[in-house]
Amino acid sequence: MGASAPLLEVLVRSVDTLIGDFDVVELAQQLVDSCVALTGGTDAGLFVGNHLGELRMLAATDERARALVEALDGPARHTYSTGAPAVIDDIAAAGLVWPDFATHAGNRGYRSAYALPLRLRSDTLGALAVLGDGPKTLNRAQLRVGQTLADIAAIGVAQHVLRPRVEPIQDRLPVALNDRATVEHAKAVLAEHGGLDHAEAFACLRAHALRTGRRLAELAGGIVSGSIDAGTVLTVPARG
Repeated sequence: MGASAPLLEVLVRSVDTLIGDFDVVELAQQLVDSCVALTGGTDAGLFVGNHLGELRMLAATDERARALVEALDGPARHTYSTGAPAVIDDIAAAGLVWPDFATHAGNRGYRSAYALPLRLRSDTLGALAVLGDGPKTLNRAQLRVGQTLADIAAIGVAQHVLRPRVEPIQDRLPVALNDRATVEHAKAVLAEHGGLDHAEAFACLRAHALRTGRRLAELAGGIVSGSIDAGTVLTVPARG
């Protein structure tokens, strides 16, 4: 398979991340970005269940994926509830089962959809959704790559939220989602301050976190509280 070398690079980078004091939001973003690059999907999103059993975004390559998965019954919810992958090679064919999802996905230019479970032993923590702008976007080998990335995400989420106490992991998943909520709040602050859209604001946030060695959630919390000036995050340092 041609993607074996890039996939190995992603696996090595992810393992290096997981053995350290890692940033779960940044790890999730790296995985969805890698998913698109490795599978040929148009967009991808990692979604985790909250304490109410609802799917909430941890990371996505495009906000359109978030709206489809969080608001509408579709393949990702099916995968989350059953623990089984959902393969939709033709969005139009999903109209009988998920009519709202099929309509909105088609209107956004998607023609195929796939959902892969975030699995930890017998638990399903969420789903990796992959959306394509053509039919049959993912073949069997690409689905295996996607499932590998979903498994890495599940390990990362579990490692981030588990504590040395006996408690169902589903009850602790909001710990990871709280980090994402803080990042979303900071994106809004940066977008308003800099006159940017949310994608541009997120890019600035990630770039500043990498430059300064801070976690995304830590940096976002400082922006939201006002202890970190939004202007310093939006300013790109001059090259020497």
